[in-house]
Amino acid sequence: MKDLVREKELQLAYDRIMARENLQISGAPGMGKSYLLRALGQKLQGRRILLELNFTGVFQFEELVFRLHEGIEKTSAQHAGLEYQIKRLHQEHPPHRIRQAQDLLEYLKTLTTMLFQAGQDVIISLEDPEYCEVQEIKPEELVKEFKKMSTAANIQLIILSEFPHLKAAEQIHLQKPEAHEIWVEATTEQRNLVDYSLGNLSFLKALVENINQHQGNFNPEAFFKSHQNQFLMLRQRFTDLQWRLLRALASEEVVTQPHAFDFLVRHKLGAASSVERALRNLLDSAYILRDEKGYRIKDPLLHRWLQYLYYRKTF
Repeated sequence: MKDLVREKELQLAYDRIMARENLQISGAPGMGKSYLLRALGQKLQGRRILLELNFTGVFQFEELVFRLHEGIEKTSAQHAGLEYQIKRLHQEHPPHRIRQAQDLLEYLKTLTTMLFQAGQDVIISLEDPEYCEVQEIKPEELVKEFKKMSTAANIQLIILSEFPHLKAAEQIHLQKPEAHEIWVEATTEQRNLVDYSLGNLSFLKALVENINQHQGNFNPEAFFKSHQNQFLMLRQRFTDLQWRLLRALASEEVVTQPHAFDFLVRHKLGAASSVERALRNLLDSAYILRDEKGYRIKDPLLHRWLQYLYYRKTF
């Protein structure tokens, strides 16, 4: 299995950056957003300095500040023209003095001025900013400040996220890949693998590794074993009805009308009003999503684990 190279999207992203536009690479988890950014970074070597920031899973304000400082120092160490300025900046704004949101905003303003005065073209990339969960500053406020930074003539912003943070015209949306984009002459089994992974490239790679390790056959028990404890712990977060609704959605792939009488009866879900509340909670917590086809479980691995656990269904 080769790495998926999205030549069309890569060239489009490169052209927009060279035109000094901000950019969002959007798409569901596992669609290759990070991989596309890495390919873009290689293509931009010598033309832009890429400052990559990832605040996923940050719950404490101190950790947010640490990640920010660490990312900036790591990048500046590779560029002699920035290293001295960043060291001086961090002497004036050491992490232990940034204790609240206002301190952080002042730091970002000073960073903007310093980068502008340095005169080198810089791209700041934010990966999944909505998963920064500190209490002191909301994700949208953090993104807003980085947008302000990108108004400087030599600073641009790239956001990697499935949620819209920039205008539609500034987004490149990554769709589910086709089997022929990964294998030159895709077999029926390989096409089935792409469908089973729901286009999630990380999931797909893990499936291929499992098959290679088991003499060309998929071993679902071995595949899902490493995820079993994680998902069983996740089970405790849901009510009994929410869990049964997840099972029902998994069994039918996509459900257009989860309030329909036949669906409720088939899966013994009870009253439509109760299902409506459970459905809303699962939507709000992003465990399921709704698109033009209907309702489905968002995480493809959770989806397939539920199918295997309760229905012994694979591909």
